[in-house]
Formats: sequence, structure tokens, C-alpha cells
Amino acid sequence: MRTLVIALLFCCSGLLVAQRPGPPPGDPWAYGSGGPGNWDSSWNNRPPPRRGACFFTDAQFRGNRFCVRAGDRIPNLPGRFGNSISSIQTFGGARVQVFDGPGFRGASGRFANINDFSKVRGPGGRSWNDRISSVQVF
Repeated sequence: MRTLVIALLFCCSGLLVAQRPGPPPGDPWAYGSGGPGNWDSSWNNRPPPRRGACFFTDAQFRGNRFCVRAGDRIPNLPGRFGNSISSIQTFGGARVQVFDGPGFRGASGRFANINDFSKVRGPGGRSWNDRISSVQVF
């Protein structure tokens, strides 16, 4: 009986893992269920995702950055990035939906590469520069 219980536990735990595939091994932009957490300067040196987007604090894809893989949703931007995004660079055909409120609330827009958000007008005629608080990448 004990052997049967152990065999069932081993079998079923393997099925659960198989149903929830994780990020590719060594993916520097896999945040997990806790989200991005705290930003640190090493993020500026990570390679961009194969398919996803990088968010920059300055125009022309400069300044500090963090990146997100396609399929990820970030309800609260890491570190001091909230309301500090000035450009977005996309990779592998990804598109980004941005929101001016945390938790995917407020005004939103869909973009690919934007090298200067101060030139992109959103709802109410205001630019999107330094307005983004949450993102989804497709």
C-alpha cells in the first residue's frame, strides 16, 4: 500500500509540472509569479528577449531598462520605472499594450517600437512620456 501511495504521488506531481511549463532555462527575463521585483543595474547588461520588449527611462532606447517576454503581464512596473518610461524597443514581432494606471487600469495604447514617447499623444492630448504604470506584451 505504501509503495502504491509513493508511486501515485510521484506520478501525479510529474503531471502537474507537465501541465504548467516554466520559462526556458536561463531566461534572464523570467520573473515568475512574483513579478519583476526590485530593479538593479545588472538588468541594463542582460540581452534582450528573443520575443518581447524593453522599456527605457530615456528616449532613443537609452537610460535604465527592464525587459518583458511576450505573453507576460506586469501590473506594477519594477523599481522606479512607474511613470518613467520614455521609449520602448520590441523584438521578434512583439507588441505592447501600456496603461497609465497600475493593474492594467486607466487609459491604454498599443505600440511596437517607440523611440520617443514625448511625441506620441494619448487620450486627452497628453503625451505618453513618463505616464506608463503597467504593461502587457503580446
